[in-house]
Amino acid sequence: MSFFRVRFEPVKCLSPTSQERSQDEEPTAPRRRPKSKLGCRECKARRVKCDETFPVCLRCVRRGLICSSTPRLSQWQIETRWYSSHVDTIVNRRLLQYWLERVCQILVIDPENNPFSFPVLEYIQESPALVHIIQSVSARHEQYFSAEVARIALEERGKALASFRNELGTGKTRPLLSMLTALLLALSHGADRDMTDFGKWHLLAARTLIHKMLEDTSHPWDLNPFSRLCLGMYLYWDMGCSYLVHPDEQQALDTPGLSLAVQQIGHWHHPMYGFCTDLIFILGNLGRYCRQLLHSGRRSFTRETILEKQLYLWSAPSTEPTLTLLYESLRKHGLILLYRICGWNDAFTNPCLEEIDLEPLIHRYALDTIDHLLQIPTSSNYLNFQSLPILTAGSELKREDNRLRNDVRNRLRALYSMNRLPANLHALELLEEIWIARDTTDDTSSWIHHMLRKGWLLVLG
Repeated sequence: MSFFRVRFEPVKCLSPTSQERSQDEEPTAPRRRPKSKLGCRECKARRVKCDETFPVCLRCVRRGLICSSTPRLSQWQIETRWYSSHVDTIVNRRLLQYWLERVCQILVIDPENNPFSFPVLEYIQESPALVHIIQSVSARHEQYFSAEVARIALEERGKALASFRNELGTGKTRPLLSMLTALLLALSHGADRDMTDFGKWHLLAARTLIHKMLEDTSHPWDLNPFSRLCLGMYLYWDMGCSYLVHPDEQQALDTPGLSLAVQQIGHWHHPMYGFCTDLIFILGNLGRYCRQLLHSGRRSFTRETILEKQLYLWSAPSTEPTLTLLYESLRKHGLILLYRICGWNDAFTNPCLEEIDLEPLIHRYALDTIDHLLQIPTSSNYLNFQSLPILTAGSELKREDNRLRNDVRNRLRALYSMNRLPANLHALELLEEIWIARDTTDDTSSWIHHMLRKGWLLVLG
């Protein structure tokens, strides 16, 4: 079994005689504290002092700027002993450390419970593909996924693709490692300048891996926490891409096998999103239906009624107030999309529709969602999972909601400062266009409709 050790910086200690000698010496003037180098790029460019608040400093908040902060990496080294010398030779220790401390945090809601950080070191020797894609994503993340892609990032991604094909061919790599590799490959493609590339083929490969895992009766998946981790990763990824896959290429997610698997997971706490696996599953099915409807115009009133009932009856299983706010925002995001894209359905059973018409209810849910999200501090890891609900709710804001529009702008900028994913800035650009259309015309189309009309395929969430 491989293991790692942490080597801390050496601590300088004075011997007793040195301490006595230093006490007899004349006191000297206090040394000036060295200047911090952790200020954001914007403050450095303007030559003003940065308060170094993460993810957005106060100066950038006041000026409405995107804050590009400097990562705070710990002063220690990782010492890892590997079984496989061929893996040891491909490890870039700086990029690996950057992944362990910074990049992998965008994948979880709790930094203290992160299976994609140090725990992955125990298994990384099995998958050169995972090593390469981790290093590629780390190199891209360092540069805020700039359009000017670092050569090392492209080289590492190419090596990851070649290694991944070999690993899938042999079938010896753990499903968790293959799933994480596929997810990161898709993330890498989604951060490219091509607004139509969301890593579709990696998503389809992940679906194949999930089916194999569920069909393997020799190793019951529900008894293995790694299998539950894989399934949850796929469901969350699928939710963020469900409205992107063309209807001709879609695969139904609510199959008996997958539906049963979601029930078996129940309220198990998944490191990526917590206790809401069933809600993630519902939202994925909703996204697929909305894309089909926008493409064909053919409605299934029965399907809409089922989705609505599932969403308005769902309740957050968590007792943690901030997490409950995040879950409520995701639930209402689903209802907003359903009502906005589908329109009125006589079979809807939401009791709120007995008191208020559909349009005012959509607006109320949008205001509720933004209120929930703004109560979550920008320093919280929950911020990483706000882009989808805040785009949905923000797109429903009216001209008189100008203050809230500014709050949404600031929240999307903070999201970008925290996880550096360009999709957050594209979402902001899309919102600005939607608000102009809402203010100057009678266009009430959903943000998904606007996005598809632009030819964009944004992965959010």
